[in-house]
Amino acid sequence: MKNSRTTLIYLALAALLGGYIYFFERGPVKKKEEEKKVKVFENFIADDITEIHLESPETTQTALKTPIDLKKDEKGVWQIIAPKQFKADETTLRSLLSGVGDFTPDATIENPANLADFGLNSPTARSTFKTKAGVSFTLLVGNSGMASSSTYVKTSNKNTVYLLPNYGVDNLKKPLNNYRDHTFIKTDSVLAKKIQVTRDGKEFVFEKNKDNVWTVTIPVQDKADESKIRDLLNNVSGLRAEDFVVDDPSGLSSYGLSKPLTKVEVWPNDGGEPKSILIGHKKEKTTNYFAKAGNLPAVSLVGEYFVKQTEIKISDYRDKGAMKFDAGAIKSLSVERNGKTVTYQKDDKGQWAATGRDKAQDEATNLINLFSQTTVADFAPKNAITGLTTPSFIATATLSDGTARKYRFGKREKEQVYLASDKSKDVYLVSAGVVSQMETYFSTILTPVPATSPSSASKK
Repeated sequence: MKNSRTTLIYLALAALLGGYIYFFERGPVKKKEEEKKVKVFENFIADDITEIHLESPETTQTALKTPIDLKKDEKGVWQIIAPKQFKADETTLRSLLSGVGDFTPDATIENPANLADFGLNSPTARSTFKTKAGVSFTLLVGNSGMASSSTYVKTSNKNTVYLLPNYGVDNLKKPLNNYRDHTFIKTDSVLAKKIQVTRDGKEFVFEKNKDNVWTVTIPVQDKADESKIRDLLNNVSGLRAEDFVVDDPSGLSSYGLSKPLTKVEVWPNDGGEPKSILIGHKKEKTTNYFAKAGNLPAVSLVGEYFVKQTEIKISDYRDKGAMKFDAGAIKSLSVERNGKTVTYQKDDKGQWAATGRDKAQDEATNLINLFSQTTVADFAPKNAITGLTTPSFIATATLSDGTARKYRFGKREKEQVYLASDKSKDVYLVSAGVVSQMETYFSTILTPVPATSPSSASKK
């Protein structure tokens, strides 16, 4: 019993001694709440940095062995200048520099006795940031903390060790390709004036006209759906390389880029030269496709989502509001069926009337609103059996300026009906609800009663 008690006393003394040595060697550690306002780098302003030097001297990864140098050019655009020359990814660098400027430690160790305890006598990585004025900020990266979710770091001008979360430090230890520009074309519906998509040998061309309105010029000529053009250009602008395959290929045929599946060209509004994207064939056992920017040699990989967006159905890009008009500008409306016509007339007080129609006000208002908001769902294919030679209804809306819009409704096709207008050579498919509404109003008065034959009369 006595020996057991003595052993416990020795163990307690050993633990106290070990704890004293641990904290004496490392110096005082401030609690996180005491360090809330502490920054690893004081006076670090991300926008002031014009040069970055990244190196990982202790790494075993070949891709990280060679130091990376980045510098802003005379236009303030980031460029990779070593070990190879590439345009840098502005978003990546902006995020990296903002992160460095916001480095707030989880713990601070003042004047540690031995930097080797933290892996800082021989850092695993070193990053230097320089301003245009020549001020430098250098960060040394050491070992991971005990929880493996943080890393010991220190600056070159202070004998203080900080414990930072890994996610902040990891951005400084990436391979070269992570810092490269992953975009292809930066554009939108304002910056662009023309876009051409060539897919499987078929051409689709969209251009702004003299009034700055987007139009389809190939394979048909029509006003374009502005929202679809905007989406297409946003997809082009948002395209990013998933990975880089080869920087200087000996040939393009093995990637399907000598005769690309898809070619997208965009002309800028300022009159500059067009920029292009080439899409080759799919990489085996992946969902990615080989791609390259038209003016650069590097081959990269892009996701199949973008490739699917280039499978253009031209009717989707044509203006769907061709049938719309201002309902308040209509002064008369006539609806004809089977040779019989009902005409609605609006008086000076805006009230509608029609011979034999007790509910003319409601009928005319509802029909005019229905016609004015009719949206084209699709365009009739060539040689379609439309039924427009003997239309089921003919509606004519006369505007206050004296002009008229005439609509002929043909055969139903599932939930749609063929529609032709005197304002266009096209035949549209619109919702069959328009015809259903007219049938509700005019099924009796506009539908002739079959004549009674002599034989049927005698049977009675």
